[in-house]
Parts: sequence; structure tokens; C-alpha cells
Amino acid sequence: MAAIINQRVDQGESSMGGAKPTLLHKIAGHVARINDVILLSKDEGVWTASDDRSVRLYLKRDNDQFWPSIHHFMPVAPTCLFYSEETYKLLVGLINGNVYEFNVADDFNSMTESRKWTCHAGPISGLGFALSSELIFSCSRDKSIVWHCSENSNKVGSYLLENSCTAMVIDLPFVFVGDHGGHVTVLRIIDNQPNLVSKLSAHTNSITSLTWDGNKKVLYSGSSDHLIIMWDIGGGKGEAYELNGHNGKVTTLCAAPAAKRLFSADEHGKLMCWDMDVRRVETPEWKTSDCCQKCNQPFFWNLQAMWQRKVVGLRQHHCRTCGSAVCGSCCDNWTTYPPMGYETKVRICNDCAGRMKENPGNFDLTPLAIPHEIRTGITAMHLQETLGLLVTSGQNRVVMIWDVRSVCSAPSGSGGH
Repeated sequence: MAAIINQRVDQGESSMGGAKPTLLHKIAGHVARINDVILLSKDEGVWTASDDRSVRLYLKRDNDQFWPSIHHFMPVAPTCLFYSEETYKLLVGLINGNVYEFNVADDFNSMTESRKWTCHAGPISGLGFALSSELIFSCSRDKSIVWHCSENSNKVGSYLLENSCTAMVIDLPFVFVGDHGGHVTVLRIIDNQPNLVSKLSAHTNSITSLTWDGNKKVLYSGSSDHLIIMWDIGGGKGEAYELNGHNGKVTTLCAAPAAKRLFSADEHGKLMCWDMDVRRVETPEWKTSDCCQKCNQPFFWNLQAMWQRKVVGLRQHHCRTCGSAVCGSCCDNWTTYPPMGYETKVRICNDCAGRMKENPGNFDLTPLAIPHEIRTGITAMHLQETLGLLVTSGQNRVVMIWDVRSVCSAPSGSGGH
């Protein structure tokens, strides 16, 4: 029977107390999957892009309901959006690789096509607009990143990855691009020319979402491997911290830099708010061995030891807190360990379990994240931190607007990481 460590604390309130997101509005009416949502900050409205080829703007009316103020059909399905509230310009990326730019009327009742770029051979997976540099960025499943001048529409640069691009965030001079191979490519744009800074590799499946905390200079990547990784770009030490709280593909991420929070959502409808103002511990590298590093029993591929000892080989496991390669008998303990990012129970070895039982005061198991079940897989999400509002779109084709002010303003645990 598996042992459960420190049951007394792992059911308690998180470091942020008992705060939860509060549902304010539901917007129904889409007949196909919603691929992207954007919440306005200056007006009460939501942009959506759907597989039914529509781009819609919902505005809140006097009756407290949201109704479509703009309903525009694209030639093919839109895959992603970018909206500049300063310039009233909307960028729409399509499944055929085209990017459209629209001028949105001041009264939000119409949008007019201003130009179009045929810049990719595959679906657009990311869009960005650097207003200060007058550059429009796009990335695609065709493995390419392209940037155009927003003034004259001319292409001024491009970069080709080894895998399909799946996500992108921009903080010039840096551009971060996630790909289907699970890597994050970091580029520095100098005089419109790309320079490869590094390739971040830790995920075991494709990148699904990226978000950037410009205050802490931290990049967050979400993946189909159920994992979120926090990359400390500004620290210069190459540190990376894992966040394990999802049991399905992480579909989207949103950072709240001022509140020091991270929102994540997955394909099963689990919404997580992570406290990023706490001290975190790097997860250890998994050790390699042909025998259990605790009892020395051979693993099933160690044929020589199995033959010499006349025993059947065992399956290999890894202790999540020390990284030791161990057998099932030496790793039959389950616990959360939030400082290392484990908000759900994981395997730890008997030695680590013994240390936790003997010195529980040295292992604070207070949750550092708040889970919330939405009961439908989340396809897209967008945060307006200044308003304390979060918008999500679900697999049930319903848009939900959440009040997250209590979550963002809740006191955090111990500072730093």
C-alpha cells in the first residue's frame, strides 16, 4: 500500500488563502470552436475568432448582456488575433497562412480591411505588433517567423525553425518562439536581423502557449506534456522551475506581472492560479542507472545482472524530489511538494519520505496555487490585469468572463525564488 506523506497540510488553503475566480458573464452563440479571445481594457468588450470563419466583437449593453457589435466573416477560419487599443488596428491570422489588418471604427460598429499579407504556407500560430519599432510579427506551422514594417507593409526579416511554430511572445529586442518539438527558440532582433541567442529544451511534447513577465524577465511555457516551465531569462543563471498541476494538455497561459501571478488552463477545464511571489526549488535531473539506487535490484533491461542473480528485472521509477532511479518498492510514497512545483501527488523515494516524516517543519507543503474547475476544456484565454478580469473560451463554445481581483490581490507566501 502506498504511503501518503503529511496528509495534515496538503488539503489546506493555499499561500493566497481561499480566494477563487468569480464568474461574471457568459457569452454563447458560437457554432464552432473558438480559437482565440481578447478582452478589451478601455471598453467592456471581447474579440473572438472561430472555426466558423467569423471574427466577432461583443460589447456589453445597458441590460448587462454582451451582444455582437461586429460580426465579420473571413475567407477561411481565423486561428489567432492581435488587437492594438492604441491604434484601433486588428490583426487576424488565418489557417491558410494569410494575415489581415483591419481598422476598427471608433464606435466599434465596423471594421475595414486595410491590407493583407500572404506570408506563410501554413496556419498562423502567433501574431505580435511592436508599436515602438513599427514591426508586425507572425509565426506559422510552416516553421517560419516573418516580420513586416507596419508603415510600408514591406517584409524586413524572417527566420526558419526546425519544427512547426506553435506559439510566440515578443519583448523587443527578444522574440520567443515555441515549436512542435517542445523547444523554445530565443531570438534577438538587431537592425531587423535575427540572431539566435539560445534554444530552451526541457519539454517532452509540443509547446502550446508562451507568456512573458516583463517585470521579472521570466518566460513561461506550457506544453502538451501537462507541464509548465518557468525560465528565468533575466537571472542569467539558466535556472528553470517546473509547475506541475495539470493532468492534461496545458492549452493557454497568462502572466499577471504586477500581481506576481500566473494563470494556466488545460484541455480538461482546470484553471490554475499560481503564486509566483514565493521561493521555489529547481527540480533535480533524473539520474540514470541499470539497478535501483536504493536496493541495487536490476532493472528489466539489465539482462546480465538478471542472469547472474537469477532474478526478474524491475521497472524503473524516479523520485521526484531527489531524482534517484529506483524500483517501485523503494518509491512507494506519494506527496505534493509545492516549492518544487508539485501541486498534485507524485512519487518520492523511501529516503525522501523518511526525511519528510522526521522533519515535517523543513518541508512546507502549503499549496502555492489555486485550482478551479470550469468543467469544459479551455481553448483560449486572455487577461486584463489592470481590470482584474480574465476571459476564457471553452470547448463548449461558450465565452466566460471572470473577476480575478481577489486572486491577484491576495497576500502571497515568502518572496523570491
